Amino acid sequence: MSPDAIVIGAGHNGLVAAARLGQAGRKVLVLEAEDRPGGLLGEAGGLRVAAMPAGLNPEISRTLALHRHGLRYGKPMTTIALGAGAPVRIDGGRVAGVDAATAAAHAALHRRLARQAGALGRMLLKTPPRLRDGGIADLIALGRMGLSVRMLGKADMRDLLRIVLSNVWDLLNDEMGDGPLAGALAMDATLGGAMGPRSPGTVLALLYRMAGQGAGAPGQRAMPQGGPEALIGALVKAVEASGGAVRTGALVERILLGDDRVEGVRLAGGEELRAPLVLSNAHPRRTLVDLLGVAGIDAEDARRARVMATEGMVARLDFTLSALPEVAGLTSADLGERLVVAPDMQVIETAFNAAKYRELPARPALECTFVPGEPPRLSVSAQFVPCTLKAGWTKASRDRLAASVLAVLEEAMPGIGARVTGTEIATPADIEARFGLPGGHWHHGEFRVDQMLMLRPFGGAAQYRMPVAGLYLCGAGAHPGGDISGAPGWNAAGQALKDGRAAK
Repeated sequence: MSPDAIVIGAGHNGLVAAARLGQAGRKVLVLEAEDRPGGLLGEAGGLRVAAMPAGLNPEISRTLALHRHGLRYGKPMTTIALGAGAPVRIDGGRVAGVDAATAAAHAALHRRLARQAGALGRMLLKTPPRLRDGGIADLIALGRMGLSVRMLGKADMRDLLRIVLSNVWDLLNDEMGDGPLAGALAMDATLGGAMGPRSPGTVLALLYRMAGQGAGAPGQRAMPQGGPEALIGALVKAVEASGGAVRTGALVERILLGDDRVEGVRLAGGEELRAPLVLSNAHPRRTLVDLLGVAGIDAEDARRARVMATEGMVARLDFTLSALPEVAGLTSADLGERLVVAPDMQVIETAFNAAKYRELPARPALECTFVPGEPPRLSVSAQFVPCTLKAGWTKASRDRLAASVLAVLEEAMPGIGARVTGTEIATPADIEARFGLPGGHWHHGEFRVDQMLMLRPFGGAAQYRMPVAGLYLCGAGAHPGGDISGAPGWNAAGQALKDGRAAK
């Protein structure tokens, strides 16, 4: 196959980009270093980093006709907060297990945030406008962004401008007080990043998570029928149906340059593949500094790539169990829902305080779900766990992490420890090493105001175009960022196609 375009990385964003390019008539080759596609959704070595994906953006699913390739979703996952008395069940704006006043306050807040998130959601499948040296199209795009906020109405617009850069701690305490419900919402605002509930900008992170509706309600997870592998399988079939190919075990070592534009890639082992268009699903720093090389970009772009905030703070643990536990207040069906063990926001903030000083938290906040099978497993995401641990990642520190996670689980699910027969751990440092992901950051970069929209991944490289002609960024380091939406890959492919038409 002599490709028109090469996509580096067969994570979900890379596959979305390849499928969209293929629909437009391009012959696309996707190169994946691992022995299977999926990236953080792939179950490499028996452990999947993204254990609970949100639903792919509905417009992307429809346009790529993923239903024809077997992609189906069940109902949105219920979030069940554990560890502070009776379980608290959260289904969008509906909540059970709290007093009537708290439930009413949550419902009102959810309605308000959902409206505001809807205004932001109109930007998710758009290329961010340039603020400097932009043309009329950028001015129009900027105006549309402002109009979407203005259309909220005066009251909601003022409220959005009041809270958007503030912290989720103050918002939730003001609206309904601390507790397991606030703890679950604060997890939504901070999971995957290196900001605690008191950190400025966490309300914006919560709004963007709510804006990504996927196959469910705003902000809710929606597990594909058949698990994450069903999503990846459908995307691979979409790529192949459009004439593309996915090649695994193909580690890209270098992006090739010639006459100030890309010419293709070189694989580990020396094989060179030529194409006039390259889209990288890798981290922005890895794309520019490692694969392209600083000789191909100016010093300021190299500096900005190097200083990106990209310190991951989520560890993944899978516990193999002799049998599923019995948890007070939960049915066996509930065990497959999204379980959050963060009794209040203070627990999350305390864990963050330890991690920001490169220490292990005594009580990490947890997101988990039980995975059926023989034997069953409990998949846990532990927040906050630093990538660079002060004492170093030794066997002792890994054992200490596992013990602290099990201690928190034991409080929420008494007797769970006695059922554990095996433990798999992936620290942020492990994720960094395995996937070439600086800092082991889920979202390829911190989700904060100076790394969002037209500033993502950094100023001057925010419209998917990299500093070299023909090279585009299609991963979570590009707008709108992380989570499993497919939007970065979709937008990057659209921008590449638009630029290609303009060049003719």
